Order: sequence, then structure tokens, then C-alpha cells
Amino acid sequence: MSASLVRATVRAVSKRKLQPTRAALTLTPAAVNKIKQLLKDKPEHVGVKVGVRTRGCNGLSYTLEYTKTKGDSDEEVIQDGWSVLVQ
Repeated sequence: MSASLVRATVRAVSKRKLQPTRAALTLTPAAVNKIKQLLKDKPEHVGVKVGVRTRGCNGLSYTLEYTKTKGDSDEEVIQDGWSVLVQ
């Protein structure tokens, strides 16, 4: 077997525009109002957390729970001043 030689050229890219990423979740006005109602009586919570768990007949189900802190792997979506964390 002969050894193959691979060469690569690295070039710095300048003046590259960074594009903002899209939100992981978009809330309707009705959803924002519902979250506002849910959190009105719970001032110690920072938002609601949406996630997916293994359950149900297809193997997955959605979860929705109150949260007091943001986890390291959670993505925060803020819309109209209300926070939703995607787990």
C-alpha cells in the first residue's frame, strides 16, 4: 500500500456577515396570552419549559412545566416579554 499525501490551503475569511438564527419556537398571540395567565399567579417562576419525553403510543409526548431557572442546554425564546425555554 502506498501512502497518499493530502494538501490543504487555509484562507482567512474576512468581512463575513453573521446572520441571526431563527427562533426554535414561535408563539401565537393566543399562546402569549395563555402563558401570561399561567405565570400571573407564580411570580417566583421565570417562564415555562417545553420539552419532549419518551412516552405514549408513538414513543414521544410533549411536556409543559413551570421553571424557576434556565438549564445549561435550554434555549430561551422571549416573545412579547414572556420567556419560554425549549428543553
